[in-house]
Amino acid sequence: MKIYKILIEPEAQNDLESIYNFITENDSEVKARKFLRKLQNAIYQLEYMPRRFRKSIYVDRENVYDMVVYGYTICYIVKEDSVNILTLFRQKNL
Repeated sequence: MKIYKILIEPEAQNDLESIYNFITENDSEVKARKFLRKLQNAIYQLEYMPRRFRKSIYVDRENVYDMVVYGYTICYIVKEDSVNILTLFRQKNL
C-alpha cells in the first residue's frame, strides 16, 4: 500500500492556528488542544488512500478533494507522492 507524505500548506497552518485561537478565546485552551489534535489525526489518516473522499465542491482543480471532519472541511490536493493540505474551514451549508 502506497504511503503519501502529508504537507500542510501555510494557509492551512494559519487556518489551524485560527481554529485553535477561536476555541481558546471562546472556551478553553484544553478543549482547543484536544480539538486540534483530532483535526491533525484526521489529516494524517490521508497518508493512506487519500482519494477515498469526495472530489472538492469548493476548489475546481484536478485532484483536489474534501474531507469533512467535525463540521470542518479540509481541502487537499493529491500529488504523486504527497497530500498537500490547502485549507480548512467551517463546513458551508449548501
